[in-house]
Amino acid sequence: MDPSLTESYNRTQDALDHLLRELASIRAGKANPSLIENITVNAYGAQMKLNELGTIAAPQPSLLTVMVWDTSILHDVQKAILEANLGINPSIDGQLVRLPIPPLTEERRLEFVKLANQKGELTKIAIRQVRAEVRDAWAKEEAAGEYGEDELNRREKLLQDLIDRQVGAVDDLVKKKETELTTL
Repeated sequence: MDPSLTESYNRTQDALDHLLRELASIRAGKANPSLIENITVNAYGAQMKLNELGTIAAPQPSLLTVMVWDTSILHDVQKAILEANLGINPSIDGQLVRLPIPPLTEERRLEFVKLANQKGELTKIAIRQVRAEVRDAWAKEEAAGEYGEDELNRREKLLQDLIDRQVGAVDDLVKKKETELTTL
């Protein structure tokens, strides 16, 4: 396989992986540690991710807990969760931060569907950007006489097939998240 096609696959796969993480952070009404694990907390004079400061668990379908390893940062963790604007009201219970997950309103569900679609579109743009960059490089190589027009057409067809598959995967991921958000 052409090295530039392999690189294109890897770059588009990275974009899909990023989309998966982004979609996982969109709340669907159930407690899921990925909702909060990447919240940044101002602790120890630096910005740290919540999952670096404690253990995140979902002991019940409507409850998340954060067991911080250092109780001196409990209030910093609580403040960061509030500032993340997830519609979750954290409370401190000993060295544990409890996050009851309220059910989503229909309005909030629609906002999250719109957000999922926006993230999907941004991923499609990133994937198409990979295609444009590879095509430009190939056009320069063809102009320099490294290979002929037939080879360029063959490569472009392979590249387009890859891009179509990856864009289809984006659509599938967004559709799955949309179903998850709209199903009560």
